[in-house]
Amino acid sequence: MKKWTILRIYFLVYIACCITYTIAKWKILSYEEGWGVVAMVGLIGFGLFGLLIDLILTLIIKDKKVLNGIGILIVIGFSIMLLIELKQ
Repeated sequence: MKKWTILRIYFLVYIACCITYTIAKWKILSYEEGWGVVAMVGLIGFGLFGLLIDLILTLIIKDKKVLNGIGILIVIGFSIMLLIELKQ
């Protein structure tokens, strides 16, 4: 059975939200040259990168408390970066 970590759950929810938003707002995102779709693909790529980081950390760190502690720090940092980008 897979280990469910905070980091994995966060990035799976993040990717699901990006895909849902892309489907719901497809006409707006694909207007003109479709740069909104390109941006969403980039954001989904960040989510996949986060899952890769979780995989690497899961292989390196065996203690689940330490793994989730590091995951919480990464989640907080990623969330702050997203908030800063949204305010620009």
